[in-house]
Amino acid sequence: MTADRQRKTPRTAHQIARPPLLKIYGLQIAVVLLASVTALPLDMVAAYSIAIGGMISVIPNAYFARQVFRFTGAAYARQVAQGFYRGESGKFITTLGLFASAFVFVKPLQVFVLFLAYLIVMLLNAVLLATLKRGI
Repeated sequence: MTADRQRKTPRTAHQIARPPLLKIYGLQIAVVLLASVTALPLDMVAAYSIAIGGMISVIPNAYFARQVFRFTGAAYARQVAQGFYRGESGKFITTLGLFASAFVFVKPLQVFVLFLAYLIVMLLNAVLLATLKRGI
């Protein structure tokens, strides 16, 4: 008789709670769109630079999170590790591609505003993860 058959209760794996990804990235997109629409009457180039910079931050991070949290639990340790590698490499390549595309195809572009929006959304990602993890 094996150990699994002797056990009265089913075997459960410890799992790390999955963060509310849709809520996090939905809030980020909403903030980016709100900032872009708010800047629209002042400067159209700045408005779409904000939108592009913000989305350059959101899209690769969402891809990374999707890859990392596809599998959970000790039984899927290999798949979780592969998800980290796949997610990080995909995030890096996507970020480079989106920045390159913005610089090549979008004219005129306010580069400072684009990078500022990118950095602010990166910080917003960290704040939302910390805040939502605590349940606030």
